[in-house]
Amino acid sequence: MANKQALMNEIESLPANVIDEILHYVLFLKQLKSNTVSDITLASEHSLSKDWLLPEEDAAWQNL
Repeated sequence: MANKQALMNEIESLPANVIDEILHYVLFLKQLKSNTVSDITLASEHSLSKDWLLPEEDAAWQNL
């Protein structure tokens, strides 16, 4: 939490144009992270589908 407060203190002392740049960078990082998760999910789908598409799996989940 100390890092968060230190960052907030630094941001408070910056001019508006720099704050805009920081905001864009933070949004970029969030988008990058969400894309990484999606890419990993998509990449694993093929290998996991070998287990998901078994009749035994369908039987195990049919009562849910």
